[in-house]
Amino acid sequence: MKRILPLVILSILPVEASLSQENFSYYILNQELKVLSATGEETSLSEVPRHTIVITREEIDRLGAKNLFELLDKLPEFYVRRSFFGLRAVGALGIRQSYFSEKVQVLIDGVSTLDPSNGSSFSTNNNYSLDNVKQVEIIYGPMTSLYGFNASLAVINLVTYDSDDVNSDFRVSGSTGGDDDFNFIKSFSKGGFKGILSVNYNQWKTPHGSYRDSLGVSGVYSPFSKHSSFYLKLNHESGFFLKSYVVDRDDHFPVSMSHLFSGGDSTYADRRAFINQLGFRSELGGWGLELKGNLNFFFLERGYNLCPKNHQICSLVPYGVLAVEKRHVREPGVGLKLDRKGSLGDFLTGVDYYEVDLYKSTISATFFPSSLREVAPQIAAMVAGFPVDMNSIVSKLDNFPKRELPSSESLLMEKSRYVFSPYVQYFYSNGNNFYLFNLRWHRTNDVGRDLSASFSYRRNLTRNLNFKLNLGRAVRIPSFEEMYIKNNSFLLGNPKLDSEKEDSIMPSLEYNGDTFFISGFLYYSRFHDFIYKRRLSPVTWKWDNSNTTVKVRGLSLSLKKILSDSWELNLSFNRVFSLSGVPGKGTSFPRSKFTGGITYSRDPLSLNLSTVAYSRVSSTPGFYRTDLNLRYSLTERLSLMFQVINLTNQNYTYPDNVPGEERALWLGLHYSY
Repeated sequence: MKRILPLVILSILPVEASLSQENFSYYILNQELKVLSATGEETSLSEVPRHTIVITREEIDRLGAKNLFELLDKLPEFYVRRSFFGLRAVGALGIRQSYFSEKVQVLIDGVSTLDPSNGSSFSTNNNYSLDNVKQVEIIYGPMTSLYGFNASLAVINLVTYDSDDVNSDFRVSGSTGGDDDFNFIKSFSKGGFKGILSVNYNQWKTPHGSYRDSLGVSGVYSPFSKHSSFYLKLNHESGFFLKSYVVDRDDHFPVSMSHLFSGGDSTYADRRAFINQLGFRSELGGWGLELKGNLNFFFLERGYNLCPKNHQICSLVPYGVLAVEKRHVREPGVGLKLDRKGSLGDFLTGVDYYEVDLYKSTISATFFPSSLREVAPQIAAMVAGFPVDMNSIVSKLDNFPKRELPSSESLLMEKSRYVFSPYVQYFYSNGNNFYLFNLRWHRTNDVGRDLSASFSYRRNLTRNLNFKLNLGRAVRIPSFEEMYIKNNSFLLGNPKLDSEKEDSIMPSLEYNGDTFFISGFLYYSRFHDFIYKRRLSPVTWKWDNSNTTVKVRGLSLSLKKILSDSWELNLSFNRVFSLSGVPGKGTSFPRSKFTGGITYSRDPLSLNLSTVAYSRVSSTPGFYRTDLNLRYSLTERLSLMFQVINLTNQNYTYPDNVPGEERALWLGLHYSY
């Protein structure tokens, strides 16, 4: 089968090369692309001092990436996995994070999507659709000096279509695994207004592999998630603008909070986010002025099943050990930005002020969460394999029909955080030299003061070859969940947490030829006050700052080569040389990752065969997966998509024995009118 498949693919391709890529040049593309997020202002990619990549709409379609995780999986610097809950998570540059992926920040047209209660962009949306995105910008290294807290390892900016780019656009696709993806875009223009509206719905049920829990009970591992998102971008000729992003996500998990196999509907999380930015842009005496106001809301309803039916102790608890937690967070804020371009360089300054209010937190349950403290030692003994009297555990655990509990039993304190953050940026170019300096001061009422800064330098060594160097310090503020969790015997908050600081050095070389592209960079980071889960007992952890310095060193290389007018080869590799000082096991990262593929493109056909390979992660074996993506244009406006995920049906797992994706066939349609 493995030998026959390439011959079958080649047999359906036209023999002669065409002119589909005849005029393509990596050098010209590098000159033409504009980047919004590297400096906060539109800048030519050929002038950006920071190590930055841009994935165009053509590349997204070539890879068949329907969402951000599928795209990051094809990039060597990112480690994409599934947590034991089935949620997707991503680490970067040698550092694995929790399933919140809190060290990578996602922007939509420059607007942060971060949920302030847990410091995560992927909590807001665990499945960012790329259907309405015209390019993805990724800036590597510390960026908190420009974007504020949590932009530590990388910033990802999803640049969506403008009203001038598209009139109407419709995409729909579905898989043999029961997954589907739907997106609709409509632009409009009237009375000085220009706007574009996009609506996306997707649901995911994979992976479908078998899973064995710690009690030896097996079952089909099928988390279920569905996401609905709504995005409105509106501009008026006077300078007023509005960006409104709404997400409604529903996740049902195949395992419980205690890592035991449960299934059913008792363990779930329903999240809603309303992110709104209203602003005004104008010119004022040679200065560019931008005023903006944000009013964001985040809602969470989460169900816990701490007593799965397959556990013998549960037969002794008539009402189960179930709870439903609800949280309401609002985030109002204002910002001012001034910029000026001149012969002595480009100057930008501004200030942000916002509040985070966890103004309501309730819990309904069949037990008092605080009572778990009484039975935690016996649960630890049971996990360790010692004989335990089950009746003794049950007698200490109040059990009653589900009802709303007093506020003293809530799992998170109701808190308010105030953030005041002025910043400045200076960008100067002199011939083949480019200099970029950023400085930001952070002041919060509950964590204190911090300073983040970065210096970036670019030198064009020849017409095609350039050298970049980025030095910087990033700051990640501890989230509400890390500081203020209470009534939880398994995970404790720490109100005395300090901010996490990262110092980074990142030199890089990049060559852009007409038919050949190669890029490589080294990264070295030192984390101070690293935030991690410190083990207190076999079943209890507490958030804490590490008293050791966490260090990571690595290398990333990427190569692209146009083999002919219709064929392109790409190879990428990331190697983590060393990772030291890491407390606990929550940051394990594959030492090596390889991605590669070959693309055939000749109108009306585009075909891509790509492979992703991860090395061993701790006790989890390494694996590789091959995907096939084919697009065929029936007309100028209508195209079909055919995709096979895990073409050879490799059997692999992520940490915690979470099964990987089985082979799935996708069929899709794209129509623009």
